[in-house]
Amino acid sequence: MLAPWLLGCGAESPLTVAYHPWPGYAPLKLADSLGWWDDGRLRGLPTGSASASRVALAEGRAQAAALTLDETLLAVADGLPLHVVALFNLSRGADVVLAKPGFTDRTRWVGARLGHEKGAVGELMRASWLEYVGLRAEDVTVVHLAADEHPSAWKDGRVDLLVTFEPTASRLESLGAKRLFDSSQLPPDRPIADVLVIRADAWRRRRAALRTLVRHIFAAQRHLMALPVDAAYRLAPWLDVPHAAVMRTFSGLRLTNWADNREWLIGRPAPLQRAAEGLASFMGRVNILRPLRLPEDLVVGSALPAEEPL
Repeated sequence: MLAPWLLGCGAESPLTVAYHPWPGYAPLKLADSLGWWDDGRLRGLPTGSASASRVALAEGRAQAAALTLDETLLAVADGLPLHVVALFNLSRGADVVLAKPGFTDRTRWVGARLGHEKGAVGELMRASWLEYVGLRAEDVTVVHLAADEHPSAWKDGRVDLLVTFEPTASRLESLGAKRLFDSSQLPPDRPIADVLVIRADAWRRRRAALRTLVRHIFAAQRHLMALPVDAAYRLAPWLDVPHAAVMRTFSGLRLTNWADNREWLIGRPAPLQRAAEGLASFMGRVNILRPLRLPEDLVVGSALPAEEPL
């Protein structure tokens, strides 16, 4: 494989991308681990959660970030001008609602303590599960947890039910957690999609660096598929799972390649733009998001290679 950094990104200043441990963002971790960013033109900013990545964007410590589509909408609603420039994956079961033994029956759910991350995909999964099983928001006791608190909250008994995601979901299922609901059961107009976003000011000034970053994502995906053992050893400490378990954490994700990205991000409007509008409508109905008119150029496909990278 040709070294992706040889594609060049001119004399632009470093583009900093924030991301947290989540299998869907593995291409970013692999690109950094493989030394593709060693020339200083791109820089990773590791964070502990999507919320922390959003804060880094808002404060200007990062110009780009890996977020879910719903998190992107929350940031836009807060007044942060963003563009969605690439699609990492679609969740097809990687986001879950888990129950402790004894709480798998619906007769135990009213009054149960439901943990989830505030202001992120946890809000969307909570609302979708409640709708799915016919409960109201006030029927459960919400416990707000940062993503890195999920394992400890489960083990020390602070929650009865938990909205979480891989690799935490697999670890808790191995300890006896039961899956009640996952992202494969969401309606088509309510996708959980992991995307690369960039601040509008950086999108105008750092086009070459952004195109290089997007090419790195596709190159790292190919590395993951072609050399899974090497990728697993690089990703295991970051995901905090044994290297033998790394590839299983992708089981609920559909990784999206160059062709998928062209399909989702190109068009007037782009399919991902329409999906964002549908998602914003649902989030407004369940009071996760205030009424919001999305910018028509929220999704832009100009950073994608015109031809499939080799």
